[in-house]
Amino acid sequence: MTAGREKVKDDKEPGADLILCCMHRFLLPTLFLSVATAAYAGTGDLLLEESFSAPALPGRWQPGGRPNSFSIVDGALRGVAQPDDSHGPAIGVPIEGRDLTVQFRVQFAQPGYFLFLVDGDSQFGGQAHLLRFALASGMMQLAQDRGSLASKQENAAARAAAEKTGAKVLPPTAEQLADPKFYRTESLSKQPAKPTDGAWHHVRIELRGNQVVAQMDDLAAMRGTGTVLDTKKSRIVFLVGQSGDVRIDDVRVWDGQPKP
Repeated sequence: MTAGREKVKDDKEPGADLILCCMHRFLLPTLFLSVATAAYAGTGDLLLEESFSAPALPGRWQPGGRPNSFSIVDGALRGVAQPDDSHGPAIGVPIEGRDLTVQFRVQFAQPGYFLFLVDGDSQFGGQAHLLRFALASGMMQLAQDRGSLASKQENAAARAAAEKTGAKVLPPTAEQLADPKFYRTESLSKQPAKPTDGAWHHVRIELRGNQVVAQMDDLAAMRGTGTVLDTKKSRIVFLVGQSGDVRIDDVRVWDGQPKP
């Protein structure tokens, strides 16, 4: 165990002196559900639980982007984005469900950009990003991805060409936005937050049909209504950007069917 590390797995949780680690591992879902702003009554079967206690990346977790961007450090998943990486590395793990409850802890060792995504069946076929939960300096945000894969690829090619020539990327036209196949990211909710302060933060996200609720620590819950979220989910993804150095731990995913 590295001296001075905020998280102590077998002692107590940093920044929460009243909660012993063993209580954290077994009671945290109940603690979150007791918050007055929580929108749903309970969770179903546990689909995924990962505390990154082994020295290597878990076998089912699939990194992408720059090689060696993800590692296990002091019992947590570490993701680092290089300054010249405009996209940022990502790591994902398969899941199977429709309505989900997701919980994890996140810490910024170096300020940057953190993105949690839920992938699933696209209305245009294949798999796609559906939901985004973003953390950055001064804010947290919920958004949905909407549009076809072909349109997403066209947009990416246009951005790459503009970056190469130094041209400005033009905003979407009214005609493009009227086309349901045109790929876009739509904000569902946004509010002030201070996630990059170096402390560990608890995040909980609940998906029920097209309704989504997200909460960090004891801040007011964000709520949003999407149009593409009510479908089968296939993967969760963590992405780090803007030179960020982020730790992720205690990831849990439940079948989100509410208790009767």
